[in-house]
Amino acid sequence: MFRFDWDEDSTAVAELARDFGRTAASREREAAESGEVPSALRSQAKDLGLLDLARSAEHGGLGLAPLAVGHAVASLVAEAPGIGTALLLGEAAALFGESDATGLVDGGLGHLGYRRAGELRLTGSRVKGSVGFTALGRDLSAYLLIAAGDDGDRFCRVPAQAVETSLVAAMGLEAIAPCRVKVAGDAEVLGPCAGPERTAVFLYNAPFFHGYSRAALAYARDYAAQRKAFGRLIGSFQGIAFPLAEVAMESEAAELLWQDAAWRHAQGEDAFVLAAQALRAAKDAAFLAVNTCVGTLGGHGFVDDHPAERWLRDVETLSALTGHPKALAQAAIAFETGKEAEGIA
Repeated sequence: MFRFDWDEDSTAVAELARDFGRTAASREREAAESGEVPSALRSQAKDLGLLDLARSAEHGGLGLAPLAVGHAVASLVAEAPGIGTALLLGEAAALFGESDATGLVDGGLGHLGYRRAGELRLTGSRVKGSVGFTALGRDLSAYLLIAAGDDGDRFCRVPAQAVETSLVAAMGLEAIAPCRVKVAGDAEVLGPCAGPERTAVFLYNAPFFHGYSRAALAYARDYAAQRKAFGRLIGSFQGIAFPLAEVAMESEAAELLWQDAAWRHAQGEDAFVLAAQALRAAKDAAFLAVNTCVGTLGGHGFVDDHPAERWLRDVETLSALTGHPKALAQAAIAFETGKEAEGIA
């Protein structure tokens, strides 16, 4: 059975991430309006080691276990959802030992864990193709690609000169600058990308949704404890209190499922199905949380005086960047039945 408590190091890193998030929270609107994280905050996060959460000690990172990485990610995103996501989502290449100037682009046959036509194709040592919507860091010198080869998906490294990027419109997460990627060039083929590698990506992505769930629940709860209607706090009405209780339960359940998957993955067990289910559950819980937050605020939930409407747009965009929820369900079905599942764009 996995542990429910956190060791001293994990707790310390999570508290560091939380404190940084509280500092960054006041810059959330600025980041959304400018389309980028303030440079001072990015430099501070780098100096604190927060951009090395997923990197192993062997490659100059903190060497944290998946549970500790996710705990820190969720803690930061819960305090500053947009900035935390913009800083950390593009660091997924660090999971595989790549430098902090390398972006991960997934375009293989097993893209997001389910079967579909490959967007990036490896022929010999050359990669060609495109990915329509992905999140990358800034000022990259190289790209870690997942491309479809004749013997399955492979990790390939290509220099920045072989990749053309262009910004694409998204309804949220303005500071992350989602983009379209076109690739054509020779690559260094590093090795296969199979179940364990995709499990690691699933487990890294889920805590971003946990962070949004926590932020939305806390904001809605505090609003309901202060706002009055008909002479009573609105939190005393069942129509407000019951949905918030449901959000709390769904969010907690999603995090526990993720903890189970992360613990098993760290023990060397095959946790692909659990990880796919955990990411799907995290998405569902986040959608419920941000929608309930908007509803709790009533008409105020749709104006930018409050962050609820921005969080709703962010979660929609984040979900698109990390795979359609139905695709994750199909990934688990395909794995357990041994049959290919239909792709969902």
